[in-house]
Amino acid sequence: MSPFLYRPVPIPSPLPITVIQVACGNSHSLALTKGGQVFSWGLNSHGQLGLGKGVPLQPIPALVRSLTGVPVTQVAAGGTHTLALTLPGLVYCCGANRAGQLGLNRVDEKGTTALYLSSYANCIKS
Repeated sequence: MSPFLYRPVPIPSPLPITVIQVACGNSHSLALTKGGQVFSWGLNSHGQLGLGKGVPLQPIPALVRSLTGVPVTQVAAGGTHTLALTLPGLVYCCGANRAGQLGLNRVDEKGTTALYLSSYANCIKS
């Protein structure tokens, strides 16, 4: 069986959820639901799925439990990192940080699976 799909196919979901946004990295994908839940799947080599270190590969969408109760309004994916924007303007991030792409004021050689909270509300000047 080929690892590639040459035509769009629906992703099976165990729950009746409405997805309002998707984002894709190099080897991982994200879905944001109408209810503000974030699901992730794919390769987790740098913690970019937000599911912890014990999950190297997630073949089907899994709820990112560490964001439960967080009012996520948008998701974004870089090559090996993930960002989630919240209603109050806070940003959660996880994954690779070798080039400082998580905005943590440091660089890490190994990926991080912890979700960090950063506020960029005061960074934007009008």
